[in-house]
Amino acid sequence: MRVDNLTKDEISLSEIYIYFIGEVRTISIVFFVLLSLGVAYAMTRPTLYMSVASVIVGNSISLDSSTSKQLENPEVVVYKYSHGSTITPVKNTNIVEVSAIAEDRKSSIQKVQISINDIVKAQNDIYQNQENKFIKYLAILEITDTTKMQILSILQDASSSSATHSSEIATTELPYSGKIYKIMFATILIATLAALAAGAIKGFVIACGK
Repeated sequence: MRVDNLTKDEISLSEIYIYFIGEVRTISIVFFVLLSLGVAYAMTRPTLYMSVASVIVGNSISLDSSTSKQLENPEVVVYKYSHGSTITPVKNTNIVEVSAIAEDRKSSIQKVQISINDIVKAQNDIYQNQENKFIKYLAILEITDTTKMQILSILQDASSSSATHSSEIATTELPYSGKIYKIMFATILIATLAALAAGAIKGFVIACGK
């Protein structure tokens, strides 16, 4: 039984070997033609530009310095300001990353800057409204003017330190649309499968003809 199985396996392996040797020319031609097309496609992809900046989300007014609450949570920031750019929250921080890709450097920078301006303006408005409400509330409290001045001074310092602001915008080039490795991997995979399939079909047609 083992001898018979071994013989069958040897015949099967030898047939496979003979098949590859017989169709190596077809397989090679198909593979290199498709590979050349893939390389040509990859090389003609335009150079893109990606601009990135980090935005530190400010905190709401709080008299308790040990706790802080963001003016808007990162999910809300992503939902409200992701027009023309991509906004990605940095996990476990009050930072969001704003990025944009365009075919020229200026456009990519402008897209990021527009999103940053929208975020900063909206959050500064939110903070200003909170501050105005707090000042009105402070006015009705029965405390001395000196205490009020001290509280307002603390509030002013908090306003400066907790304001939403961003880093400088950094721009990098993305040659071949930044996808050269993905395109080449897909090209090699498709070219290999297509070449083997072409060889198998040719071998099958020849076998049927006999």
